[in-house]
Amino acid sequence: MRILHIEDAAAVACILAKYQNLTLGCESKVVKHDKYDKFGFYKFYKDYVIVTTSEELFFNAILEEAKKADIIHIHSKVELVPYLRRKYGKTKKIVLHYHGTDIRGLKKQKLPHRSRISDNAIRLIYLYRRIRDTILLKKRIHSKVQSLSDLIVVSTPDLLQYVSSKPGIKKIYLPNPVDTDLFNPDIIPSINSRDSVHSEAVTMDTEVTNMSWVHNYLKRNNINFDIHVYDRIKHPLMYSELPRFLKNYQIYVDIRYVDGKILRNLSKTGLEALACGLDVLDFDLRFRHDLPIEHCPLTAVSKLSEEYAQLWKN
Repeated sequence: MRILHIEDAAAVACILAKYQNLTLGCESKVVKHDKYDKFGFYKFYKDYVIVTTSEELFFNAILEEAKKADIIHIHSKVELVPYLRRKYGKTKKIVLHYHGTDIRGLKKQKLPHRSRISDNAIRLIYLYRRIRDTILLKKRIHSKVQSLSDLIVVSTPDLLQYVSSKPGIKKIYLPNPVDTDLFNPDIIPSINSRDSVHSEAVTMDTEVTNMSWVHNYLKRNNINFDIHVYDRIKHPLMYSELPRFLKNYQIYVDIRYVDGKILRNLSKTGLEALACGLDVLDFDLRFRHDLPIEHCPLTAVSKLSEEYAQLWKN
């Protein structure tokens, strides 16, 4: 079976492609448009990814690879579904994979730390995207693309509510896989050992988190240990170095407050912290230990393989 993943979110497509190649004997690859590879995902998974630096090259690579694919697995890029369905009809199976804000939406995002001119440009881009997304939603594009897809996959259970329940639309929750070749308890910590770190816990400040709310939430619940807040916007951390960074701490605080509510699932970084042997303080203020088996890569690709096989039977 030949599988083409289009686009990506936090290396999920890359991990799926890697383990589909290594364990299932499939020919699986990712086509990704990324000029900068800010976190080093695609350099790390270079054996499984075709990275393009322009929209034209991205589109051409999709067309070239799609001709050979049996399964076209689209990550978030919903606008490609109608085009590829028109082009290939029912000769290809199309899977649409939602990862969060692509369907849930996001009312407000923090901007990266850049120059004022760059900030203004980014604000205009965000404004344009918000207007564009509103128009797309009003036109019910999600309903349309879902009806054109053979399978809808969501990365967290809460996203299932945003997928149509109309007859003929199949939807599943596929837990985000963690690359346990990279994230595991045997990884050697960096030269900054745990004994030299001032905080026992760490959390990530990203574009979609509200850290002031998180601090107040912990304080209200009498959780007072010292937490190092790492600003991943201002100081991008390379994917290959993330395990070493996490191993400097004992606890990862995985509480995300977005658009006025707590996200009730573990983040991918939280899962990676579990895989590295850290304890994770979750959204319910419970400590979690060990990576759940459903997030192991072999579990994820096996489940997905079964779903792919069902598509060809129907």
